[in-house]
Amino acid sequence: MAKSKSGGVDVNAYAAVAISHLKELMDRNREVMNRLVQRLVQDVPQGNSLLVFGSGHSSIFAFELYHRAGGASFVVPLVADYLLPTVGPPVVRLLERTVGVATPILNRAEPKKGEMLWLASQSGINAAVVDLAIEAKKRGLVTVAFTSVAHSSAVSSRHPSGKRLFEVCDECVDLGGEVGDACVEVAPGVRAGPFSSMGSILAGHSILVAAMTQLEAAGHRCVYTSVNTPDGELRNRELEKVASVRDPLLR
Repeated sequence: MAKSKSGGVDVNAYAAVAISHLKELMDRNREVMNRLVQRLVQDVPQGNSLLVFGSGHSSIFAFELYHRAGGASFVVPLVADYLLPTVGPPVVRLLERTVGVATPILNRAEPKKGEMLWLASQSGINAAVVDLAIEAKKRGLVTVAFTSVAHSSAVSSRHPSGKRLFEVCDECVDLGGEVGDACVEVAPGVRAGPFSSMGSILAGHSILVAAMTQLEAAGHRCVYTSVNTPDGELRNRELEKVASVRDPLLR
């Protein structure tokens, strides 16, 4: 590993490891990601939404894919204040380990049978996310885990079923990386530099961009543009009229 002049880890150390992981992620998941692209290309013209969930720092995944310049108008985030990092680590830690805590968020979205639900969780072991996946499947949704199979396989589930996220979902985008998420050793037995947010966001945008390219070419307008451009807000407002039918945050 590169060292700085002061003898510490060089500023490029994290980038070198993370970029290598990102390439491996894309290569490893190419087949499943292409399947998800085609699913979206079929779903969106039928009026289906893409639901996206994450708690704690994994909520960043849902927010990043939602209503932003270059993003997809058919994305509906399943988020709530009580599962965000801003409520405080002790609160999130307790609630994301609680069975059923995310069900009200799913109810609010009024999901339709056959829609996809993407669930992000590095470890994939906490009760809330596993339970949400199980509940979604009962309602006929197609569930997709964005998780590290290596990390998840190394630890025990906190859900009563004993199952981990990748074991209960229909599809899995394997984030890879390291057990514990952080990927750069800065001291013996101590790692820094988390990878899961970066990995899940790259995978998510990669799938959406490929799907939106096909959808726009077929005449299905679905790409938000920047409201800080001359015509961006006008286009977005037109998209919001359609999206608001399913997106409770736009009403």
